[in-house]
Amino acid sequence: MKKCIPLFVLILIISCSMPLEKDDAPHPRIAVLSPELAEIVCALGAEEHIIGITHECNYPNALYEKNMVGSFSAPNIEKIVALEPDAVLLTGMEQEMIKQKLQNLNIPVHQFFPSSIQALYETIFELGELLNRKENADSLIRYMQQAIVSTPKSTKSPTIYIEIYNKPLMTASSDSFVGDVLQEAGLINIFPELPREYCAVSSEKVVELDPDIILITYPGVDKNDIKERLGWDSITAVKNDKVFTTKNIDPDLILRSGPRVVEGIQKLSHIAAQYHE
Repeated sequence: MKKCIPLFVLILIISCSMPLEKDDAPHPRIAVLSPELAEIVCALGAEEHIIGITHECNYPNALYEKNMVGSFSAPNIEKIVALEPDAVLLTGMEQEMIKQKLQNLNIPVHQFFPSSIQALYETIFELGELLNRKENADSLIRYMQQAIVSTPKSTKSPTIYIEIYNKPLMTASSDSFVGDVLQEAGLINIFPELPREYCAVSSEKVVELDPDIILITYPGVDKNDIKERLGWDSITAVKNDKVFTTKNIDPDLILRSGPRVVEGIQKLSHIAAQYHE
């Protein structure tokens, strides 16, 4: 079996291999409003360019030293403006309105919302260009591609239900970033097609589709809570004790479209491989 270089080691190599003066970058001072983008910038060895982040930007630990400018869904425009950024990095969804406000203030905005692993590679490449870290971006992409390809896959692909939220029940389609992660891990999503990438589903439908594995990606729910749902005690995953929660796997490794998704795919692949043992 091939062994992959741990991500933190690769990041250290990249960070140390290409020293860069701040004013060499097109945008030497950036505010980052998305935790995924903050992770990518740090993985590219460009964290010194970050002058502001939102509260959700919690990895790596070096980000805690940065100025806070509010939350993901409600960043403080005044705080962002006060930092005098050369550019702001943000994503989609709730941040669409923020984008317009910043543009009205003539602050350059760069928006990234990767909905697949391939789109994540493209985002890394574009950020590498934006921050004058092209070689670092190429190295990171090659590492991720090799690590994912070399991850052992189960010979029999079990089915999985992934729960993003519970009020209402929310899951991910195969057309989403999370859906792509499940596929790369050798799992079959029981909800391949939905009206939207992330969509509400009924409890009865989950029972009907009878997944082999259940993965809960938000805190406050344990295996017993799942067993006590009406009719869920008949689901194969529940009967075989194949219900996984945040106690088993960090949801950020799966939900965040950043470099750590490699680790998420490896953990999910391990779960898939164990199912038929």
